[in-house]
Amino acid sequence: MKVAVAYNNGEIAENFGSCTVFASYNYTGEYVNEREKELLECEPMAQPHQVAELLVQNKIEAIICGNMSADAKNILLSRGVIPIAGFCGDADTAADMLVTGQLPLDDGSSAGGCSGCCGSCGGGCGGGEEEGSCGCGCGD
Repeated sequence: MKVAVAYNNGEIAENFGSCTVFASYNYTGEYVNEREKELLECEPMAQPHQVAELLVQNKIEAIICGNMSADAKNILLSRGVIPIAGFCGDADTAADMLVTGQLPLDDGSSAGGCSGCCGSCGGGCGGGEEEGSCGCGCGD
């Protein structure tokens, strides 16, 4: 399985739309420690369809991030990339958890990134953004 994580200094980046680096994890064996990691860079302010193309070219099957707009989710899903939003913390750990079935998959039907109240993931709206502006669905 090949997974990407929106990446910011070893952590899951808060916002898919403003991310310029993605960590790509290629799980080559049956154990999570049998993986190859590389960083994929994209243009600052790249549009979701451009990022989706980068992920498709690199054969990414799923992307983990903090917050993601419904439009970005739909673009990724239309290209065969599964969006998994609403997470924060260590990027390596999140990728390992995904391939071992410990992170829930998002079918794209949710309205935004977080699955709970603003700031429940440790990022999101609680970090100085106006309530609901991060796409978490709170404050709608």
